[in-house]
Amino acid sequence: MDYENIAKQILQHIGGKENVVTLIHCMTRLRFTLRDESIADDEAMKKTKGVVGVMKKAGQYQIIIGNDVGNVYNELCKLGDFANSTIKKQTTSEKKKAIVVLMEMISSVMAPVIPAIMGTAMIRIFVNLLCMIGILDTNGTTYTILSIMGDSAFFFFPVLIAISAAKRFCVNSYYAVTVALVMLHPHFIDMIDTAHNISESLYFMKYIPISYTSYAYSIIPIIFAVWLLKYVEQLAEKVIPTILKNLLQPFFILLIEILIVLFVLAPFGSMLEHILYNIINLIHSQFGFIAVGIIAGVYPFIVMAGVHHVFTPIKLGTIASMGFENFICIGEFCANIAQGAATAAVAVKSRNKTLKKNATTAAISALFTGITEPALYGVTLRLKRPLIGACIGAAIGGLFGAFFQLKCFAIAIPAILSIVQYVDTTRPISFLIAILTITVTTIAAFLITILIGFEDISENDVEENKKVKNSYNKTFFVPAPAKGKIIPLTEVKDVTFSSEILGKGAAIIPEDNKIVAPFNGKAVVVFETGHAIALQSDEGIELLIHVGIDTVNLKGKFFHPCVKNGAIIKKGDVLLNFDKNEIEKEGYDLSIPIIITNTENYTDITLINQFEDCELLQDFLSVQ
Repeated sequence: MDYENIAKQILQHIGGKENVVTLIHCMTRLRFTLRDESIADDEAMKKTKGVVGVMKKAGQYQIIIGNDVGNVYNELCKLGDFANSTIKKQTTSEKKKAIVVLMEMISSVMAPVIPAIMGTAMIRIFVNLLCMIGILDTNGTTYTILSIMGDSAFFFFPVLIAISAAKRFCVNSYYAVTVALVMLHPHFIDMIDTAHNISESLYFMKYIPISYTSYAYSIIPIIFAVWLLKYVEQLAEKVIPTILKNLLQPFFILLIEILIVLFVLAPFGSMLEHILYNIINLIHSQFGFIAVGIIAGVYPFIVMAGVHHVFTPIKLGTIASMGFENFICIGEFCANIAQGAATAAVAVKSRNKTLKKNATTAAISALFTGITEPALYGVTLRLKRPLIGACIGAAIGGLFGAFFQLKCFAIAIPAILSIVQYVDTTRPISFLIAILTITVTTIAAFLITILIGFEDISENDVEENKKVKNSYNKTFFVPAPAKGKIIPLTEVKDVTFSSEILGKGAAIIPEDNKIVAPFNGKAVVVFETGHAIALQSDEGIELLIHVGIDTVNLKGKFFHPCVKNGAIIKKGDVLLNFDKNEIEKEGYDLSIPIIITNTENYTDITLINQFEDCELLQDFLSVQ
């Protein structure tokens, strides 16, 4: 997959980097905050290769990518300094209710932190597995060290949240982390615990009471604290004379901020967390295992709303206090498995080759890794009825798992590969219950999707489109844009090209230092780094010429484009000059992949005279 090209198209469709206020990403989504959301081209974005779907939620323009989101994010950061961007102002004047604002705030701050939580959670699961099979002694040093590794991100969660919230509220991240460290200082925690155990009241300066609250594992208190920091920084800027700012401003900010946080905001935030926790417990206690079935059935819609991260503080709090969670986590687990099963049913039943392939990949992703966005947005929601099958299957699985008291002991992505998080080391049958829950959910979602069916995408329509777009099935020849040795695309030492993900074509090992136009047409995209050019012929052939492997890392060094974006080109025009010798000295492979990126519009693309030398503008690809 050409992440660079995807990033360029995304940036173009959202109105350019000037329209981006901030960019973060979670496990599957790019989350933009835009200055003007109305100028983003939703339809063009949805049609972009590599984009699964688009969501507008929580003040963000969310682009669902899937497992490759990190690679696309990295390419976007090369195009603009988004990694260091912060939100400088609200992008909407819409008034919202306080509870909606709070949910959106929690969700947007939580998203970037999830990978750290997932990583340490998987360490926890790994430790539990080693203990279960008798490899690890729970009394040994190894167990202690691994347990610390698995618990670190959870115990110091306020520090991670402080970093994320600092970007969200545009404040000094070092101040934010310092506030979190005060809340987690061992002496502060010991003082609170000791006073609580002996029922002793604590006061600051004899009159200000100190709450018996531990902020380890907490989320809302530190979000409130960082929100306040924005206003404390503004106050310090106003009241402290310029000549004394370097000396007094840090002192003023931290003193005022920490005192207000410890005695007002943090206890209030902790109280809100307990209220949310109690509401969830009340629902669960009133409806029992039925509540789990309900949350499992509606969970896809919670994901679509983009607020599923709001549940994280509740799950963390429950696991921290009880050692397990048996409501939301079980619902999420069954919902993910059901999405994968319903998508697998589509892969089995569909006669469309492309849909089959995409559905198979999405099903594996959902079932085994818990990444459901490709299945949800690319298959079940797109076809509608499979989403119903997934929801019903998830509800059935949730009812089954909850009835047999399935519990979750760590927070990782709910999936088959993380099944150990549902295993109680003191209750061996729990492993069997987890397997049966997966089985029941999978069978229910799969069979229901098969039975209710869906409107398949006709393969005939695709073939007809190919014929129409190919000017009534004519044959075209693409001349070589460079002089050198022709090799098959499969011989290129880069899986993105050799696997033909971007399309079919060939490659040339160049003998000289220039690229010329192989046909009359247009230079659609001339990459900023100069190493690649996307062309379109007058007949509609879309051609990507990529000079070298990983040469994007040269950041334009040794490349000299001769045309600009949108330029009209004539066959034989010099498009690009490059310094072959210098690029090779830097250690780069100078193979030039030449790809028909709209391969799907043609019935056959054939390489002519492979492993032979070709001259400039000698025919080397046949396109029909």
